[in-house]
Amino acid sequence: MLISGGGVAGSTSAINIGEKAEVTIFEAKSASGFPVKCGGLISEDCYVAYSKYVDVKKALLNSIRGAFFFSPSGKYLELYGSSGAVVIERKIFDQLLLREASKSSEVVVKSKVDAVGDRKARIITPEGEKFVEFDVVIGADGAESRVARDLGFRRPEFFVAKQYLMEFEVLDEKMVELYFGRSYSDGFFAYAIPLEDDLARVGVVSRGNPDEHLRVLLEKHPDVSRRKKGGILEVNAGAIPAGLAEFVRANAVLIGDSAGMVKPYTGGGLYYLLRASEILGEVFPDLQAFRKAYLGELGKEYRTGESIQKLYGILNDSEYDFLIEIGKDVDFSTIHMDSPSSLIRLIPSALKMIKKPALIKKIAGSFL
Repeated sequence: MLISGGGVAGSTSAINIGEKAEVTIFEAKSASGFPVKCGGLISEDCYVAYSKYVDVKKALLNSIRGAFFFSPSGKYLELYGSSGAVVIERKIFDQLLLREASKSSEVVVKSKVDAVGDRKARIITPEGEKFVEFDVVIGADGAESRVARDLGFRRPEFFVAKQYLMEFEVLDEKMVELYFGRSYSDGFFAYAIPLEDDLARVGVVSRGNPDEHLRVLLEKHPDVSRRKKGGILEVNAGAIPAGLAEFVRANAVLIGDSAGMVKPYTGGGLYYLLRASEILGEVFPDLQAFRKAYLGELGKEYRTGESIQKLYGILNDSEYDFLIEIGKDVDFSTIHMDSPSSLIRLIPSALKMIKKPALIKKIAGSFL
């Protein structure tokens, strides 16, 4: 079996299949985890799940209790769900997993899967090109997946993200900050993920022009602009899938960003791709059984997450301000960040509080 990509998706797939098949991972770079295209925020439950595979404490940067949700005018509410979160360093995390995968699979770095056919792949290595035959191929090669393109998979829509690691005065080093409004993102949101008191990952996810949205956030947001300290230590950018797409075809599987395996309403994908690799390992080599089982477990979460994502694009700034204000009277303690469906039970009571027909129609319509 051939796996294209030695990131988290490729490594966890290899770990879960390594005892059932001969696996070779081809990783284009000399080390996984570079460049960073992730804020590194995961739930505590996700952290525990990965701890079964590697010592994730080696990648731990911070523990998070909850989030501040900011309206465009600078108002905010505090939200605490049913699970805390942690911030990890992806450069370390990815390498830990690839090292673990190498115990049961062959790992070949500096070798890019450049073309994929029905049973054969062309690999570009420092020594030149070579051809490798396979029975099953896994495309764990990210948003620009060569496996997906060459084998004709339907592609998801993608947002664009840009992130700074920068000196920033966070409100609370144990709280994530999320910023809503059309000035700060087209169809998504901006964020600050604290690493310590004066250091954070500040970024924007948007349908387009994240550079301008990030500039406006840092220079004009009524609250953020007062707390930036100016020192930018690292710049990261990348594409984020908007939601699940086709991920099984004949003898090929897509895992991770290549398949759109992210939470549509946050862009985080580490838990969803881990479950994909675990389920695939359980039923391998029956790829159709994998597809059925994965959708059976997480299909509802994707559908609900996509409904939430729709709201980002249709709510205006005054509606965000209003929702942030009434949200202070809502109990969010049953919500889990990996399970958007946990939000559904709050919608009926929230709609009763809103009492604005146009806004009710927007919210109800996004879930229909």
